Amino acid sequence: MGIKKTLLEDIAKELNVSKTLVSMVINGKGDAYGISKKTQEKVLSKAGEMEYTPNVFARALRTGKSHLIALLVADISNPFYSNIAKHVEKELALKGYNLMICSTDENVAREEKLISLFAEQHMIDGLIIATTNTSGEYFKKERLRNFPIVFIDRYLPDIESNYVVANNYQGSFEITELLIKKGCKNILALNITPSHISSLTERVKGYKDALKKHDLTFKDDNLLEISFDNIQNDVKTQLTKRLKQGKIDAIYTLNNHIATACLNVFNEIGFDAQKEGVLFASFDDISLFDFVKPNVISVSQPVEKIGTEAANLALHLIDNKANDAGVQKIVLPTSIISRN
Repeated sequence: MGIKKTLLEDIAKELNVSKTLVSMVINGKGDAYGISKKTQEKVLSKAGEMEYTPNVFARALRTGKSHLIALLVADISNPFYSNIAKHVEKELALKGYNLMICSTDENVAREEKLISLFAEQHMIDGLIIATTNTSGEYFKKERLRNFPIVFIDRYLPDIESNYVVANNYQGSFEITELLIKKGCKNILALNITPSHISSLTERVKGYKDALKKHDLTFKDDNLLEISFDNIQNDVKTQLTKRLKQGKIDAIYTLNNHIATACLNVFNEIGFDAQKEGVLFASFDDISLFDFVKPNVISVSQPVEKIGTEAANLALHLIDNKANDAGVQKIVLPTSIISRN
């Protein structure tokens, strides 16, 4: 037999007061309705003693606020997203909000199903999302048009939206240029699907523009596309084949999961990048890179800043929901970690 959940009626019965009074105190409206501090303290003390847990969704329907924000990311196992989640949660907690985190696995249908469940059913007050969608049409729906949404990491160019992103183009341009200045002329880049997302298209453009600036011809076979659903095997197949063809003096991965897969492949096939004179670089910096060989040149994104800015922007949109909060587009600088 399960443990009985404490209800407002149970607290009211114990204190010999009305359920309405208990509800007002629990929902922070005691002062507004002239309930004495002493009575409020008794109610809150008894609620704690009886381990009362409010139903946030029922309260949201009554008050219009759940004090809950959802964070939808492509892959919570990716250190980039888990670190952002940590800083979002920390910032929201300071403002009395809770965070719910879900992975979409780069699946548009799953993403839309989660948004429909949370936002359209009034379960959350706001949404922070690294979207996989190909266009902004879904977000133009009547229910979502004025809903507080903050895009992170990626945004949708075809709609006006609030977002917090790193400067993907600049970071990719700078790391490619650094490889070129170190003498590299044949740089193999590994991209990941879905390659249509804004962060990746900008990284590819930065890579190509750096080549162009230094009069190096872009070659189609120097940009490999790795499937998100089969990263390790895809990297092994494509990278092994490309290494056998030779003439590569640098490998640049546009995502840290691909970088990790490459390091595994190097170890598996016995490829010594340093001995072969091949530099290794990655967009995104993770702690693993401090301990592995070859040395990893990386683009570091300001994950703490992305998390705190996204949390505060979401809260700003929630507080200004009835007014025109304006559109904020926050682009944060990256930095290069060389590890010579």
